[in-house]
Amino acid sequence: MEGVIDRLVTACGSSMCLDVDEQSQIGAARRSAVALGRTQNLDADALGRLAIVVTEAATNLVLHAGHGVIVLRCLTAGESPGIEVLALDKGPGIYDVERAMRDGYSTTGTAGRGLGGIKRLSDVFEMHSERGMGTAVLARVCERSAVMDRAPRAQSLDDRLGVVCVPLRGETECGDAWRVVAGKHRVAVMLVDGLGHGPEAASAAAAATATFGQHAGRSPDDALVALDAAMRGTRGAAVSVVAIDEAVRSVKFCGVGNVDARVFNHGPTEYLVPQNGIVGHGMPPVRCTDAAWHVGARLVMHSDGILAKWRMDAYGRLKTAHPALLAGVIFRDYSRGKDDASVLVLADGTEGP
Repeated sequence: MEGVIDRLVTACGSSMCLDVDEQSQIGAARRSAVALGRTQNLDADALGRLAIVVTEAATNLVLHAGHGVIVLRCLTAGESPGIEVLALDKGPGIYDVERAMRDGYSTTGTAGRGLGGIKRLSDVFEMHSERGMGTAVLARVCERSAVMDRAPRAQSLDDRLGVVCVPLRGETECGDAWRVVAGKHRVAVMLVDGLGHGPEAASAAAAATATFGQHAGRSPDDALVALDAAMRGTRGAAVSVVAIDEAVRSVKFCGVGNVDARVFNHGPTEYLVPQNGIVGHGMPPVRCTDAAWHVGARLVMHSDGILAKWRMDAYGRLKTAHPALLAGVIFRDYSRGKDDASVLVLADGTEGP
């Protein structure tokens, strides 16, 4: 699977996680989202739609669930810049999703325009709700150029990808990091978990992400050796690297430490098990594991800030939902809350989001 990745598209970056459990935090979430949108140079129309989407999503969290989180992430791999919004709660869920989407419907005496308004103002919208388990809403707000309005938009790496990557509560720097490098038929993925948390863990992770782009076209074991050399002098990290060849439908995996990876085809789950050790500190000789990559396959990777006991078969229709929605629900349900936490979901390129 080693080879040059042509027509490179890359994606990386951490997420912003905001608690929302009272009215005053609704405005704070809106202001944070708009500030993030400005870093992406979003135009006035997109910033206005983003402000309303986050306000409505946060209001729903307070009114219907009592508590939840808004997770924000910059989208950088598509034709147009944008911001992803995930609204996640463990509230009572929605009994009738179709009815709740209609304008005018409300169970709390409000105007009831929340979900319907979010859908209209978003460029991507999807949601998942289960009675007694909570609700997850995905909304992506991008610039709407005249060209995009006239012609069908080609699938981008962002369409195939969902990521939540957040620091431990109270920390400003994240010791988890990720990078995806995609070409015409090959995708290379790295997820790194710097030892511990805080600035030193973030420094180790930054060394890995800076180096990976230079070695993404190599076999995962060779890339891991290069990462080990680059991370000497740092605290070290757990790192897993996956290379997907979509022309021959195969996956090659190499990992050291406790970054979990799984491939979901149409049969049993393929568990890609990393070796023991620390990248950057006496890494052992590494070996690769191979797996199939069928049409419609999905890769899920996560750091040990996420409990490994989750199972895809517990999520029903989320098996085919947008990768970002699946990443958000796994984070919501299985974050340990005691470490940096990251979940990455990549869908096969021949499958729609």
